[in-house]
Amino acid sequence: MVVDQVQDELDALAARLGRSLTIDGMDGDLIAYSTQRDDADAARISSILLRHVAPEIREWEERHIDVAADDPIPVPANPEIGMSARLCVPLRRRGRCLGYLWMLGSGGELTAPDLAALRGAASAMADLLDIPVGSGGHPVASGRDVDRLVRRLFDEGQAEACSQLAVAVPGIVDGTVQLLAAVAADPGDGGIRPLRSREFSTLSGALTPILRAAPDYVGSSVSTTHVPVVLHRGADRPGDDGLVDQIAEVVTRCLTTGSALTLGLSEPRPFGLDAAHEARTQALAAAELAALDPALNRHSSWSDLGPYRNLIGANRLSDAALAPLDGAGTSAPMLLRTLEAYLDLGGDAQATSARLNLHRSSLYYRLDRISRLLGSDLSDGLVRLDLHLALKGRRVRRRTLGRG
Repeated sequence: MVVDQVQDELDALAARLGRSLTIDGMDGDLIAYSTQRDDADAARISSILLRHVAPEIREWEERHIDVAADDPIPVPANPEIGMSARLCVPLRRRGRCLGYLWMLGSGGELTAPDLAALRGAASAMADLLDIPVGSGGHPVASGRDVDRLVRRLFDEGQAEACSQLAVAVPGIVDGTVQLLAAVAADPGDGGIRPLRSREFSTLSGALTPILRAAPDYVGSSVSTTHVPVVLHRGADRPGDDGLVDQIAEVVTRCLTTGSALTLGLSEPRPFGLDAAHEARTQALAAAELAALDPALNRHSSWSDLGPYRNLIGANRLSDAALAPLDGAGTSAPMLLRTLEAYLDLGGDAQATSARLNLHRSSLYYRLDRISRLLGSDLSDGLVRLDLHLALKGRRVRRRTLGRG
């Protein structure tokens, strides 16, 4: 794979020079980066986490870059954007600039042998980035190329990435596509937590190399909050149900020991821009609600969400019916938790007692107190519906992913 070869060249050069190096493309996407050293600044860390150079950083860089230069170009520091001084080497081939090689400038002057090694490696990497074409006249895409397109289409909604992904992954326009979203669940108060830096870097390097041999795997991306994985269900073969379990296993291994994982799976849809947007909405909702609501399975699909599918699209979600319980002081969380479990289980007292690890008489005491506080009869179907929707609406409002 082209990008893998570029990465190998970059790692060798970084070891030779003892510097932190990155390569980004003309569109600002990060192509490769070496192991982080003590000279890393906020701008480099941001580019690695986002897999893209922030616009204000690129604007500062381009003030000082001459793409026709043969020698490394010094770019001064800009503390306002967290950027230290660095050197830039344009990567050119056949009159085109294909990207930029960056070297942080805190390691002292380069010696003549260092400069020779830098120029030689830059030339080799430019050769690799001068991407060959396949028999159809289109660029041969590497796994990392596809992953970048997955991020652009499914996380950023870039329209041009749709046609580019169709070219990079022959056959994706046939059959259907699903998006799987994986999130790290907060074991405390529920919901999700951001990925830690080690988890982020491990996942970024693990998913595609491990999963790309699976027939249904297209590509993946990693953000600080979630991991989207694109699956292609070919028209000529059934879906690989074991792939979801395999993805869960790989992601779990990359998370900190003891971390919880929830997955959300969109409905299968024909490939396209609108379908990508819908798949993102569905997968993120299923993954996050699985972390927010213990009544849902840890691996949930959009079709598993039941009334949540309507609640997510509602303009207003009133929870006024719960106000009397909110005013119950320190007992409020316990009463709300009891009521939700009771309603989730269809009013089955035995199952509710088992779920809450509560004696039956204690459950009846709580339910009686809830009924008195509400001034309502919990055996009334409309009362139950109103309260249940109010409880689930609160969980919907706690969502942070994929809104808007």
